[in-house]
Amino acid sequence: MGQCLGKLDRRHVPRESVTFSALNPPQQLAVPTIPPRIPLVNIQGQHQGYNDQFPSNSQNQECPERVLVAAIDLGTTFSGYAFSFRHEYLSDRLRISTNLWPHNNGMSMKAPTSILLNQNGEVEAFGYEAIKMYGDLAEYNQHTSYYFFNKFKMNLYQQGALSTDLKLHDISGKTMAAVDIFAKVIGYLKQHVLTRLKEMDSKLNLAPSDIQWVVTVPAIWDDKAKFFMRKAAEKAGIEGRNLTLALEPEAASLFCRYSPTYQSNVQENTHVFDIFKPETKYMVVDLGGGTVDITVHCVHEGGALEELYQPTGGYWGGTTVDDEFCSLLVGIFGHEVYKEFQNNFTSDVIELFQEFDIKKRLFEPGQNTTVSIKISASLVELYRKHTGREIQEVLNTQQVQDVKIKRDKLQVSPQAFIRLFDKSISGIVCHIQSLLQMTKVSGVTALLLVGGYADSHVVRDAIVSHFPNLQIIHPQEAASTVLKGAVLFGHEPRAIVARVCKYTYGIAISEPFKEGVHDPDKKRFVNDEVICDDVFDVHLQVGQQVSLSGNRIGKPYNVYSGHSHSLLEVYASSVPSPKYVTESWCTKLGSVVLELPPDMKGDEKIIVGLYYGGTELGVFAVNSKTGSQTHAFFDFLG
Repeated sequence: MGQCLGKLDRRHVPRESVTFSALNPPQQLAVPTIPPRIPLVNIQGQHQGYNDQFPSNSQNQECPERVLVAAIDLGTTFSGYAFSFRHEYLSDRLRISTNLWPHNNGMSMKAPTSILLNQNGEVEAFGYEAIKMYGDLAEYNQHTSYYFFNKFKMNLYQQGALSTDLKLHDISGKTMAAVDIFAKVIGYLKQHVLTRLKEMDSKLNLAPSDIQWVVTVPAIWDDKAKFFMRKAAEKAGIEGRNLTLALEPEAASLFCRYSPTYQSNVQENTHVFDIFKPETKYMVVDLGGGTVDITVHCVHEGGALEELYQPTGGYWGGTTVDDEFCSLLVGIFGHEVYKEFQNNFTSDVIELFQEFDIKKRLFEPGQNTTVSIKISASLVELYRKHTGREIQEVLNTQQVQDVKIKRDKLQVSPQAFIRLFDKSISGIVCHIQSLLQMTKVSGVTALLLVGGYADSHVVRDAIVSHFPNLQIIHPQEAASTVLKGAVLFGHEPRAIVARVCKYTYGIAISEPFKEGVHDPDKKRFVNDEVICDDVFDVHLQVGQQVSLSGNRIGKPYNVYSGHSHSLLEVYASSVPSPKYVTESWCTKLGSVVLELPPDMKGDEKIIVGLYYGGTELGVFAVNSKTGSQTHAFFDFLG
């Protein structure tokens, strides 16, 4: 079958993209790359009042029961994995295995999101080992040919025009394709899981189809970032059909639902922690290293969860406090000194912020003692080299009360240390307050604080003091709730029965021009017809609650016969009812690729529908006359 594409009788204005995950395209199909301004497919808007409903296909919504579910939580600051066999899940849902990563202070369930690659791009070390190895190499100036990436996940949140061509800079400025870096981390953790399983049972032989892989993503990520993460996982050797993306706060919510701490104790008649009884509404606040994700759930009979409001949040996680500490250091030592310290003593920088991270979690509001943080001798020596003065004398001369340096310790007053949290806490508290004022969120009785940043006493105290009328719950395993909950999500992907659309999604079409209705600037003449170009044909609306088990609604589209493929252009908007895809609040996502049957006639239509089949957008296509399914998949990274 030839790779022929139908033509589009309109043109579009390409804009900055966000995007979704794809249904798996047939492996043998290679759709050629098309420049974005070249016409691709003929679309006629003839579906006024014409909607077809199709029963949801459970195979697209629910993963088959695998022998094993393995979850990978690739976080901004820390990453790890967990897994459980199906028989373990059925006997005890919380029987979930994790890995313990050794470091100087003991063992931890997660390791720093740091990876060291050699000059050929091969993984040399990960986590604590990568940090130590890079430090040793740098000490003897043998690090220049290596790549060291640390805390790189936030690039997907901060990048507007995300694509497979995106490059990331390592700690020394060398670049590598972002998708390759993410793939190497996922691939390393994947192989670690498989090696661990082999160590448990040397005769264990699992086929790829026996394992369902779950990769966590922040709920506030746009669909383009989700799609990017899926592509990275597939590049790491995980087949698309064996891969599920889990939203981090949802995963945490699922884990807490099964935790005995939050079940009613009937015998003692205590219900203090029972936020999972039917009809209860609660807010999940996932306090991560980079982002803070917030979702609102309502509990159904039987324990299923319904999303009441689309996921929201922002860049207020633990690294915001790190940035404030960095600004404090720049204020003390000066920009030039600190810049040279970052460039030439990277291992010392990493060690400094590792110690700061510990102090950040242990600091308690109200404490009167100063916070002592070990300062590298290299930083003090750099200051002496640049200024000819001793930093200790300068601080004493300036009579700085909040910050002192004694020997190798930076001593920060408790008042100055707690101010480092102000920006982060302000963003978190203000956002929660704004959500609680919304009608859809009314009736929320509890806040569930999860994620590693939730271990901070300062953050928890601020939330408790600002919301005295709400029940504030902080699970004992807050840092691992997302990781373990992702395993549960892999076993029961339909635990969330309804979600709320973050955007309005639709397809760009042309339709007959109507005077007084359509914008005259959109008038086009095509084959003796007067049409209106760039019309936004809405399929899903922002704020719309979508049941994962309900019927799917599709709309008919004309395509040219005699072609093997056609493309429909997909857009997202932040407003409920956009009129044209060229409006400022609309964003081009990419294309839906339709694989057309060779015997398709010119008068036949393809019914296409966009739907939510889980955490990612899905697409279906059906021949309107024959009822046969047409292959359709997304192409959103270009």
